[in-house]
Amino acid sequence: MNIFFKHTLSFLWVLGFTYAISASANEEVYESVNKVVHEGAHEGVHEVTHTPYAHSYQEQNGMVVIEAENYATQTQADIRRWITFSKGNTPSEAKQLADADAPHTKGASGGSYIESLPDTRVNHNEALIKGENFSNAAGAMAILTYPVYFSQAGRYYIWGRGFSTGPEDNGFHFGLNGQWPDTSQRMQFCKGKHAWTWSSQQRRPKSHCGTPNTLWVDIPSAGQHTFMLSMREDGAELDKIILTKDKKFIPKKIGPDQTLYTPAPLPKKTGYFSINHYVYKLHATSTFSDVGDFSHDKKHNVLFIDSSNKKHQNVYITATQKMKTKGRAKTLEASLVTLSDVAGESEYRVLHNGKLIAQVKNNPATQDYQEQVLPLGEITFKKGDTLDVQAKAMTNGKIQGQYSRGMWRGVVLQRK
Repeated sequence: MNIFFKHTLSFLWVLGFTYAISASANEEVYESVNKVVHEGAHEGVHEVTHTPYAHSYQEQNGMVVIEAENYATQTQADIRRWITFSKGNTPSEAKQLADADAPHTKGASGGSYIESLPDTRVNHNEALIKGENFSNAAGAMAILTYPVYFSQAGRYYIWGRGFSTGPEDNGFHFGLNGQWPDTSQRMQFCKGKHAWTWSSQQRRPKSHCGTPNTLWVDIPSAGQHTFMLSMREDGAELDKIILTKDKKFIPKKIGPDQTLYTPAPLPKKTGYFSINHYVYKLHATSTFSDVGDFSHDKKHNVLFIDSSNKKHQNVYITATQKMKTKGRAKTLEASLVTLSDVAGESEYRVLHNGKLIAQVKNNPATQDYQEQVLPLGEITFKKGDTLDVQAKAMTNGKIQGQYSRGMWRGVVLQRK
């Protein structure tokens, strides 16, 4: 079975672990690498694109509004296929397929719609071939999926906005979660030929045109579900779909705007900007249990020296952390993350169990608060070890009477 991805499906692997280095009673948990792979292909697998996520929808106040062309996947598309038409752009694939009428982008919501092609049965004089140009069996041909998040379970009535030019291009099937209940099959468009028209009517043996509000799906629970569309007649054109809990609702003109799910922006890094992998982060402001005479700059989330106090100039101030680890001793590469200071190049010393392992100095800077990463070398530590970070406020004479503030954000431990 061939599967056509119109938009990207995202796959997420999260490799996570916790560590037990704590400041006093504080235990911190960190995530490691989030690896996201995005791959997808547009209709007809002619091109591959990379997008953040597939189109998905959400119910809002008892209603879901779907632009038919904004689907997530298409399957069972070897004999007939849903082709997207957009204003000013007829797909090259469509030009090679049988179709009895010109595109109908004028009046379509957003200037786009879908049509099942090829279209080889336009009227009753042309042969009806089941499984080719007609399928009374829902879910047998040209299936589209639309992921939807519902906050409310219950019955949702189905409306479709279609364009029909004759008696053999006016039917669709709908389904839910891989099932095709009879209540959502055989949507029929009888009125409003040669125009975009709304219908909520189901074709039935004694009423081929049906009556309004005779199509629905029952959403069994709040949460994520997959709404589906499949072909009944080739040449059928669909612009928009509405699912509504309000049985009295009647859409007008192009209907409401689509209720696409748009995720909120993810929180961006607020520090450690050049660190792209790590095992532990020992944050100056939260991990170190004894920060001595350091002060906390909450805006920049660093410890710093109040260098306006002459007692804090040209002397080392110490912060101490006692290691609480599990398992065997670990050997990792260490770096000290600091912030720049135009007034001077602060000096730092790092001690492991009281023994000096590195003495480093900030690089000259033309701007304050720029992150610098200073390598410290390897550290092998075990439970009960101590780590001291010392900083010294210095002056370079660039700003008369001012000293640097010995700002540092934390110690990063990485695998070699």
